[in-house]
Amino acid sequence: MSEIFIPGQRWISNAEPDLGLGIILEAENRRVLIAFPASEEERTYAAASAPLSRVQYQAGDAIRIADHPPLTVIEAIEQQGCFIYLAEDEHGNRQPVPEQVLSAHISLSSAKDKLLAGQVEHQRRYQLRIATLEQSQRHAAAGSHGVMGPRVQLLPHQFYIAKQAAQHEQVRLLLADEVGLGKTIEAGLIVHQRVLQDRAKRILILVPETLVNQWLVEMLRRFNLQFSIFDEERCGEIDGYRDEADSLFYDEEEEKLKERNPFEEAQLILASMDWLSGHPRRAEQLCQTQWDMLVVDEAHNLHWQADGSSDAGYQLLEQLCNVVPSVLMLTATPENAGIEGHFARLRLLDPQRYPSLEAFQKEQAGYAELSQLIDRLQTQPEDVIASSADMAQLKALLDAASLAQFADNPAHHAPQLIDALLDRFGTGRSLFRNTRASIGGFPARKLNPHPLPLPTGYGEGSLEEQLYPERAQTPDWVNDDPRINWLEKFLLSNIDSKVLLICGNADIARDIELFLRLRRGIASSVFYEDMSLLERDRAAAYFADPEEGAQLLVCSEIGSEGRNFQFAEHLVLFDLPLNPDLLEQRIGRLDRIGRRGEVQIHTPYFEQSAQESLLAWYRDALKIFSEPCTIGSAIMAQYKTILCDALTQQRPQELSGLIAEASKTAESLREQLSAGRNRLLELNSCRRPQADHLLSQLQQDERPEQLREYLELLCDQFGVDIEEHSENAIILRPGEQMLTEAFPHLPEEGMTGTFDRERALSREDMHFLTWEHPLVHDSIAMIHSGDFGAAAVSTLPVKGLPAGTLLLEAYYSPTVQAPVEMQLQRFLAGTSQRFLIDKKAKDLSAAVSHDRLNQLCQNVKRKLVPALMRQVREELGSMVQQLDGLVEIKLGEWRKQAGEAFMAQRNSERLRLVSLAERNPDIGQAELAAFDQASQKGQQALEQMQLNLYGLRLAIVSQ
Repeated sequence: MSEIFIPGQRWISNAEPDLGLGIILEAENRRVLIAFPASEEERTYAAASAPLSRVQYQAGDAIRIADHPPLTVIEAIEQQGCFIYLAEDEHGNRQPVPEQVLSAHISLSSAKDKLLAGQVEHQRRYQLRIATLEQSQRHAAAGSHGVMGPRVQLLPHQFYIAKQAAQHEQVRLLLADEVGLGKTIEAGLIVHQRVLQDRAKRILILVPETLVNQWLVEMLRRFNLQFSIFDEERCGEIDGYRDEADSLFYDEEEEKLKERNPFEEAQLILASMDWLSGHPRRAEQLCQTQWDMLVVDEAHNLHWQADGSSDAGYQLLEQLCNVVPSVLMLTATPENAGIEGHFARLRLLDPQRYPSLEAFQKEQAGYAELSQLIDRLQTQPEDVIASSADMAQLKALLDAASLAQFADNPAHHAPQLIDALLDRFGTGRSLFRNTRASIGGFPARKLNPHPLPLPTGYGEGSLEEQLYPERAQTPDWVNDDPRINWLEKFLLSNIDSKVLLICGNADIARDIELFLRLRRGIASSVFYEDMSLLERDRAAAYFADPEEGAQLLVCSEIGSEGRNFQFAEHLVLFDLPLNPDLLEQRIGRLDRIGRRGEVQIHTPYFEQSAQESLLAWYRDALKIFSEPCTIGSAIMAQYKTILCDALTQQRPQELSGLIAEASKTAESLREQLSAGRNRLLELNSCRRPQADHLLSQLQQDERPEQLREYLELLCDQFGVDIEEHSENAIILRPGEQMLTEAFPHLPEEGMTGTFDRERALSREDMHFLTWEHPLVHDSIAMIHSGDFGAAAVSTLPVKGLPAGTLLLEAYYSPTVQAPVEMQLQRFLAGTSQRFLIDKKAKDLSAAVSHDRLNQLCQNVKRKLVPALMRQVREELGSMVQQLDGLVEIKLGEWRKQAGEAFMAQRNSERLRLVSLAERNPDIGQAELAAFDQASQKGQQALEQMQLNLYGLRLAIVSQ
């Protein structure tokens, strides 16, 4: 057989066997390009290290040409590096078959080949292989698959959203939880789940520049996902591109580099939206790159205009949403740009569901009535059946079949009706927004106002000069401002407390921190927009250090964007912004789920000034210091002109009346939101019984004792040293006799890990060991992709059977070869098949378990294996053929079950599409036809499902 790659040869991927039988397209420049027709994928490898195995069929093997009946190989002839098989059909007709025309759907059985050839391994290796199959299948079937591994608290609403996202082939969501509820964690859970389930490989995260490093650390520390930061410097290093002003000449090599797309050089990429919005060339390259998933943080900062004059960031996002199948947008304030801004984001995610702004506005108006109907369906479904008005409303909204099922069993089918109503007429599956009121577990807010005398010259001028007088002063303003003197005394009286101070201006932040640190000896740090990302992260880390860190962190307004300082005891608002959303974001740096103790908010202000009046507005009109404010922008838009005039002119009576009126308006708006959209959002965003069940199931699925046993077997067989660290914690180190040069994700210095989630949350120096930890996950993948432990021979010293009796144990795993976006593997999860047969093909698997066989079997010395196999080869070959017959029967059952499960889901999706088509003229018959074609393609792929032989053990009875 040729040892080089030649176009037309057929190879299989050791790392991705589910891709099917590949065919070499190109082999040049030390690279090989191979296509996998069954899965519609291509791969490019370095020829010297390609994880590929040459496929050569032997005489007696069965081969296929497309959908034709199988042929039996008579002889394999090699010509110019490729094979031509002489094969015959069931009628004895012979024909030459070039390997290029072979079916791409292939069933692998290397375990059989190894066993028949006597290439067997130690019992413990075989046991590890079977344990790997059983544990990975069990985990793949678990409802927590994909969300078990992250180092996060088990908060119901976050895991509920991840679970809902997992139910759809492509996820397109707006995550709009109120500040402090953990949208980054929700996004991370979804991303982690997609990666673990092989539903996304190329992922792009776009965030404001200030949050790039924070996202990088969070993805790695919490989710074990190693993203690469891309900026202009890195892209320039890859493609050699420089602005024309910086370069007059390019040599030939530089011109070739310019043709490279830098975004194709990594799988997981993190970049700044600010940078990309200002670099059209990079934005174009980004859109030309194929992505599986897009995540966008702070999406409310991107503005849409119906006339097409949207900002550059929104235009880039729109282009990406048109080509990227899965999209997550994170926003704390979906209404901050009004109903148009909210619609602008939803239309990018689900244009079918949100075809026009006019239809969206009309639908919003009907939320209150629909909310009341859903409440009745939840609490009193039988009363809904008895109400002619309710049934008439349902008939106008849903199909007759669903209503007939509901009428037969109201309590059972009410949840399905609610799902359908939420999807088709409520908030649908595009938006999740949990509120603090619905989640609970948040601390109270406590306002501590600190009135101070107004210095001379501070209460005059424009409104900005009155609210922020220090900005117009000379740099030595800190010597005379009463707030600085108050701050110094406050810090000294709370010397053991962490204090976060936020003001609206970078220069002021620098002045405050410098004065307190150099003049007053306060341990402090500063955080503002002109600092580099590394400097900001260092400042935040210094503040977070509980023992030797800063007591005070002074932030400009940028400190309110995305950072989490919930460990701080006090928040000092040195000034108050005119934007209520900014003020809410400031408070949200401390007021987050999981915080212990009240949020102490301190506001030093000048008496009888615009500052005092603005404080009263926020406290009494918006009540922002006592509860989260979701209606601040709407109220400010209505009253801002009058408010600013009253603040500037300092008219107390007018301001008092304005606050009273705005307070009533705010309360009315809260009631409207609660009665309408917000109630539907709560229903859609976290159904607590389901969420609690999911977390309970996750804790059962973790199985830490079994994981520890598996790791001990794994480390023993691969030469990794394992030792006890403490309770529920171990240390892993590379051993002197380690089988592989580099064990997956095990550093040279070793690693310490714990099986306990709570301990992992408090000890960042420990890895959180689960079935999804990279070391465990990739070790399992390493065993799956190779033939480690695939075949074993043992003796079975039992008295109940004659000496020389053969028992053959076989494990099979199902596989289906189809495009990855179809995710057909989901319908095979948790299924593996074990057989234990004698020479008459009687299956004894129910009588003798795998564990019991492990206890009884004894290893055969390697030097005795060849002679032993020669004695049993003929009988063993017959048993293997009989085994194939049993597998064929089981395969038919599995194909039927998987096909039925697949079509049940597709039919449900089709009902939704038909319902949307009735309300949206943009969805036509062509789209329905394409959906049906995809369903048919998936069903056909499942009909070609194969059972791949995973492991074989021959047990020979001895006395």
